[in-house]
Formats: sequence, structure tokens, C-alpha cells
Amino acid sequence: MTTEHDFITIKQKYSRRKERRRLEGLWWAVALIWAGLVFGADGMGLIPQIGDASAWSWIFLGAGMVGILGSFYRLTLSNVPNPTAWDWVWSGICLIIGLDGFVTLNIFWPIILILAGGIALVNGLWSRD
Repeated sequence: MTTEHDFITIKQKYSRRKERRRLEGLWWAVALIWAGLVFGADGMGLIPQIGDASAWSWIFLGAGMVGILGSFYRLTLSNVPNPTAWDWVWSGICLIIGLDGFVTLNIFWPIILILAGGIALVNGLWSRD
């Protein structure tokens, strides 16, 4: 038999899942707009050439930054779900893929370690039960 408490818990889980999907949709929308802007600027020759960076490097860099900044922002709000570990991981992967065109492999692994340590630190300091 389902109690009122169980019903509220199920309703809260559904509400959080719905909110997470909304936030994921926002990320995709911003990432697609960013990709369109980058491809448009690349087509007009407005993208600065830094190292071996291509338009795809700029797109992944922007998508990673949007994800990381969005996760930090979500940590400061109490009325939205905290970012999951996968939010940090996917944002970090996009950021690292984007940075690959700007930096050499010698600095690539230290950046990965710094990002992983920063993510662990942020999750430890701002985790809410």
C-alpha cells in the first residue's frame, strides 16, 4: 500500500527529473546557438587563429565553459537540483577537447588533473544532502 509520504517522495523525484531535463535542454540550446555563431564567424573569417584551433575547438571550448559555469551557478541556487557528477564530467570532456586545439600535449594532462581536482573540491565543499 502506498502511503502519502511515498507519494510525495515519488512526486519530488519526478519534479527533479523534469527540472534536470529542462536544464539539459537549456544547455543544448545554448551549445547549438554557440555552434551556429562559431560556424558563422568562421565562414566570415572572424575566428582568431590560435595554435591548431579550428572551429570545432572553439565550439567544444564554449560548450564546456557553458556546462562548467552552469554547474557552478546551479550550486549557488537552492531551488534547482545540484549538478551531478556526469554534468561535471561531460562539461570537462567538452572543455578538454576544445582546449586540445589551443595547447600542446605537454600541458594537456596537468589541465585534466587540475580540472578533476577542482571538480572534487567543489563537490566536497558545496554538496547538499
